[in-house]
Amino acid sequence: MSHLQIIAELEALMETQARIISVLATRLAELGDTETGRDEIAEADKAYRAVVGGDELDDIP
Repeated sequence: MSHLQIIAELEALMETQARIISVLATRLAELGDTETGRDEIAEADKAYRAVVGGDELDDIP
């Protein structure tokens, strides 16, 4: 497997993980204090995008 293939596989995995985290965070916010949950989700998303540089992740539900 080439380096580019490994990078592509890691990118696909990261996108899947981002979707899962988003869904779980949304569900947790629904179960708890919705406003606090939304703030925490927004902060976590902001930090994640800063680390990953994920402007292309805007279309992830």
